[in-house]
Amino acid sequence: MPWPRPKGRFRLTKVGPMRTLILNFKNYPEVMGEGSVRLAEVAAKVAANSSVEVVVAPPVAMLGVVASRVKIPVFSQSLSDAVGDKTTGANLPESARAAGAVGTLLNHSEARVQVETLKSIIPRARQLGLRVCICANGVDEGAALSRLGSEYVAVEPPELIGSGIAVSKARPEVITRTVEAARAVGYRGAVLCGAGIVDGQDARRAVELGADGILVASSVVRAKDWEAKIADLAHSLE
Repeated sequence: MPWPRPKGRFRLTKVGPMRTLILNFKNYPEVMGEGSVRLAEVAAKVAANSSVEVVVAPPVAMLGVVASRVKIPVFSQSLSDAVGDKTTGANLPESARAAGAVGTLLNHSEARVQVETLKSIIPRARQLGLRVCICANGVDEGAALSRLGSEYVAVEPPELIGSGIAVSKARPEVITRTVEAARAVGYRGAVLCGAGIVDGQDARRAVELGADGILVASSVVRAKDWEAKIADLAHSLE
């Protein structure tokens, strides 16, 4: 039996001016257990009052719970290419989809994946109706990975992740060159900017440089006021 396509405002290719904000919860203590639900609910509240697509990626253990509690897109933080029933501990694409995920992050700098593995996972995820955001560590990798058919490519220089120093400020050419390189090979998806995005000014600058949105983590998860932080970022992308 074919898997149902996710319902709602989900795109397969970049169309129109919609911007995207993907919030990676990672495994910070603030989002353990019900913390993930609380943050996702805040993100959903902001999304309801914004023209920006807000996506949340909670810890894998909370994927199903979060997906059942909010109506915004929920992504898995990663997927395994393991196949079959005897795959203890593996986060199968089929399992993530059944839990309510509508997409996934892949190849984050903290969970790197071989290209051959990506070539295996992506078609499988797409067949299930899962959108894919591939993370790249720079221009060359971003251009190469954009050929794999994902809906998003997020460029994140590893040395700036969690640094509080935005790539849009420290290395703006990484964004412009990645966008140019991806479009040059015919990529139609969204190019996102990650690494060190702290506030709305960083987000706005990323868009000015050609990005279609941002991928953030610690600047939101560790913020004292989640709603104010997410709203600042989202409204700066509009």
